[in-house]
Amino acid sequence: MGDKEFFINEEKVKLDKKDKNVLDVKEEKLLQPKVDIVFQSLFNKNNMGITKSFAEAILEEKIESIVINDDKELIRERPEDKLGILDLQLDINNKEKVDVEIQLVKKKDFIKRLIWYLSRMYGSQLKKGEEYNKLKRVVLVAIIDFEIEEVKEIEEMETVWRLAETKKHKKILTDEIEVRIININRAKEEYKRDKRNRKAQWILFIDNPNSEEVKEIMKENEEIKEAVITVKKMTEEEKEERLEFLREKARMDATAIREAGYDDGYSEGTIEGEIKGKKAAKKEMIKNMSLMGIPIEQIVKISKMTEEEIKEIIKKNK
Repeated sequence: MGDKEFFINEEKVKLDKKDKNVLDVKEEKLLQPKVDIVFQSLFNKNNMGITKSFAEAILEEKIESIVINDDKELIRERPEDKLGILDLQLDINNKEKVDVEIQLVKKKDFIKRLIWYLSRMYGSQLKKGEEYNKLKRVVLVAIIDFEIEEVKEIEEMETVWRLAETKKHKKILTDEIEVRIININRAKEEYKRDKRNRKAQWILFIDNPNSEEVKEIMKENEEIKEAVITVKKMTEEEKEERLEFLREKARMDATAIREAGYDDGYSEGTIEGEIKGKKAAKKEMIKNMSLMGIPIEQIVKISKMTEEEIKEIIKKNK
């Protein structure tokens, strides 16, 4: 079997059936781990070794035991409570709970959002009647790709925040709750100053596994090399799945158009028939995508219809 050529997003991608040298990543654009869905697919129970190594570097501590929570939703006491979605939640050494968040776009009230996540993580640990001594330390790590006012004058890639006395003594009240903010752009400068900094190495990998720095890092960091291999496999699988999806979508569209009496783009040559045909074809496409298990968020992007419209179509076809 020879090489295959695919067109993904109008770009020709060549997939070689033979194994490539993992250090040679410049020939293909890998998925970016800083994108939330890629991050969650990489750091989870299926990749325990990678996740543990990443957590040890980020927290700068030895991990003896780790539990990865794949249930991304924060607990709500009431149905009307605001729902939070976590990127990576860990239970470390049975004594601290850690949430790692990736944020690429600056949003309004970003700091308040972090504090809300932190408070929910801490407060949701206890059930009614349980003692406070069962509470575990909670750490929220925010990896950001933008500047925020609170730390813009600080050169280091990471700032650590705890409850502290501010008037005179500057003493820390407790380290039971902690927020760490890591700036991706400053990690690049940190790596230049100290190329052995494993935290900076992991942040550079998350930012861009295709970079020259990451190729250099892989030569001595086996865990990041393994992470690059995993992302490479994910990239190739995504290309294959995308190709298969496009083929299936084209087949479904063609079938829907024929069933709607809308062949070759026209129905009886009238504008009215064209509009009805297009609507029927789109509804059939949405129904088929739903049956295939494609998430509503993706159907919204493909169909350019609202979530409410799509839910109504799916409901009528059940």
